[in-house]
Amino acid sequence: MLNTKTTRLSSLLPTYLVEEVKKVSTEEKITQSLVIKKALELWFNNKLDRDTKALAKINFDDLPSEDDWNLIQSDIK
Repeated sequence: MLNTKTTRLSSLLPTYLVEEVKKVSTEEKITQSLVIKKALELWFNNKLDRDTKALAKINFDDLPSEDDWNLIQSDIK
């Protein structure tokens, strides 16, 4: 993902998630923030994938043809 400015975030999570974050952090020897960052990046990438697939299914058959667009375009150059 992008290297961007970071911002502190406070959240309330169920205990089982906090315990899992701590477990993964210890096992992988990474910070808890990095565990959460990786999880959110995975979620975000999956969301982008779903959104992209949904957009690809949109049918734009209600748009004018290129000839129709040319008829309504201004002649100002």
